[in-house]
Amino acid sequence: MKENRITVRFTDEQIKTINEKAASAQMTPSAYIRAAAMRHKVVVVEGLREMVHEVRGIGRNLNQLTILANEGRFTSPDLSGMVDKLDKIYGQLYILSDQERR
Repeated sequence: MKENRITVRFTDEQIKTINEKAASAQMTPSAYIRAAAMRHKVVVVEGLREMVHEVRGIGRNLNQLTILANEGRFTSPDLSGMVDKLDKIYGQLYILSDQERR
């Protein structure tokens, strides 16, 4: 539980920079400042939002196919397109995580 408060003053330019960095890290400015102050590494992954959107879409499609299969509407859907998209996304995530380890 966060019970303590520290008041810090920033210039307009500093606030702008903090807000931009926090937004690019998909964090609130407060969370970004706490992470930076605690020397946590703040990692910005470009394109992550798009990948998450794509994976969610694939999950929805897979759920719909599962429902239709359970209803007996079909028995052998072609999932190769979905598998190809997931392979591409996992490949991109692997590259990003490999770059981060360096």
